[in-house]
Amino acid sequence: MKKIILKKLLFKNYLKTSLVSIVFVSSLLIFVYYNINNKMIENSTEFLLKDVKQNTTKLVQKEIATLRAKLHEISHISKILKAEHEYFFKNIDNINTNNIEFKYASNGIYYKTKNSGSSVFVSSKQKITPKLKQKLIKTETFDVTFKTIVEQNPSVVAVYFNSYDNFNRYYPFIKDVYKKFPNDFEIKNYNFYTQALIQNNPNKDVVFTDVYLDPAGQGWLLSCIVPIYNNDFLEGVTGIDISLDMFIKNFFKLDLPYDADSFIVDKSGTILVMNEGIEKILNIKELNKYKSNYEKIDTTVLKPVEFNIYKNEQLKDSFKKLLSSNSDVKKIVINNKQYLAFINSIGVSDWKSISLISVDKVLSKVTTLEKKYKNLGILLIFAIIFFYSLFLIFLYKKSKEFVQSINTPLKNMVRFTQKLVTNKPIDYVPFSGIYEIDKLAKNFNNLSLELTQRTQKLVQTEALKIANEKLANTDALTGVYNRRFLDGFSKEFDCKPTTLSAILFDIDNFKDINDTYGHNIGDKVILKLIEIIDDNVRQSDCIIRLGGDEFLLLLKDTNEKNAKMIAQKIVQKVEENSKIDNTDLNFSISYGTCEYGNKVKTINELIIQADKSMYGDKKQKSS
Repeated sequence: MKKIILKKLLFKNYLKTSLVSIVFVSSLLIFVYYNINNKMIENSTEFLLKDVKQNTTKLVQKEIATLRAKLHEISHISKILKAEHEYFFKNIDNINTNNIEFKYASNGIYYKTKNSGSSVFVSSKQKITPKLKQKLIKTETFDVTFKTIVEQNPSVVAVYFNSYDNFNRYYPFIKDVYKKFPNDFEIKNYNFYTQALIQNNPNKDVVFTDVYLDPAGQGWLLSCIVPIYNNDFLEGVTGIDISLDMFIKNFFKLDLPYDADSFIVDKSGTILVMNEGIEKILNIKELNKYKSNYEKIDTTVLKPVEFNIYKNEQLKDSFKKLLSSNSDVKKIVINNKQYLAFINSIGVSDWKSISLISVDKVLSKVTTLEKKYKNLGILLIFAIIFFYSLFLIFLYKKSKEFVQSINTPLKNMVRFTQKLVTNKPIDYVPFSGIYEIDKLAKNFNNLSLELTQRTQKLVQTEALKIANEKLANTDALTGVYNRRFLDGFSKEFDCKPTTLSAILFDIDNFKDINDTYGHNIGDKVILKLIEIIDDNVRQSDCIIRLGGDEFLLLLKDTNEKNAKMIAQKIVQKVEENSKIDNTDLNFSISYGTCEYGNKVKTINELIIQADKSMYGDKKQKSS
């Protein structure tokens, strides 16, 4: 197990606990701040979108109501024309009119030459019969109504009647009308005729055509057509041409919120009209310029496929998703830009108005507010970091003080225990101001005092014991071990024998020295010998006074050969330093050696053998 010092442990855990609290509180504060801000932004956005939807829808529907009223008005007029014209054909034989001048144009078209109301022209393919000529003249009665409708309704650019036999009555009058149409035009090739046929209009009711390019040169038009039947025979189609620009100009003058842009589509998805803003959004240029008068139109010309939001490759997916959405607030992405879309049904011919508002414009203030909140949040984070940085510095210092307040007395107690082991003087452990630690310090101080007193008693007792022991085991004169020590050593050594050699020394003629020079000189001779022996042996070797002038030197881990060498060395040193004070005395010594081994099993036997060896040495000297 890895160990850690208490100071680091306390410091680490103190900071860890504090930092966890700081991080938790800071995170919670930031979370609450951003959560509240997000809720406020979401609520503001939701309220703003609903408000925009309500206001936009209200304004658009108000104008749609006007537009619908205009369409219904034209539809009612068409029904009136239907009734009038059907009555005409049922009673055509009873109608009398003045002769009207007609002639053939160079391209074969039979047309009315003078402006007395409507233009009248017949395809070169059609044979001019007396019956047809009478019909051309008698339909002059249509002109009064045609003129009234055109003059009283600014949205109407023309009123016409197209007969099954390829003649056309068109008001207002067109000069050189034969130049406008192909000479062999077929009336059934145009949608303002075919959409009224029984297969396309089984109810024989009023029909609004798709937007088409007017062959008469009036630009892009919408026609309100109605079939004219004589019993079950289709005599022709009466139509009212409506200028899209005139018809809905007020629609695009709406002051919609946030500069909303609008356009109108028919049931097939074809854009009928749109303002300049929609042109930029959808990247479609309105077809304001149409074929010149010299490009004669022999069939229906509809708007190109790119004007159809269901077929345009770039738009179809976005609009299909938009129109299928059930969301309260619809959104659409066009060219990587998001728009709010408000769809309203016009109620005539399944037309729809679609208004687009840039989300960026709507939410610009909310976005600005959101950025302010975010910047404030970032400022808050930096403020928290700055504040807690200062707090951490303060906390770091306080934590060190706290750890120090606990660690210092504990370190003092550790030193106290170390001194107990080393017998060094023990200091007083100071108080820290912490109740538990102070109580522990007090107990340590009491323990220290008690241990000191007991130690002193033990030391005194042990010193006295050692002194007594030393007195008992040492010779009073020389300070070396005595025979009592040898007895104890013998018992211990006999239990665990090792290599050991003994040298037994004896001062020659010591009795004569005492008798001649006195015991004082004799004592000095003994002390001199002990000094020489002690200087020439190891500290581990034992010098023992056996009594009088006999001394035993025990050499541990030494064989007898080496013991003899040591003995001879000591004898030589005695010979060199045997003079005592100012006397003429020169003493000498004899020695004997023996090694503890197979023949010598005890210390006593060792001494006996060494003694025999020593007396052999004395005899040799005597001889």
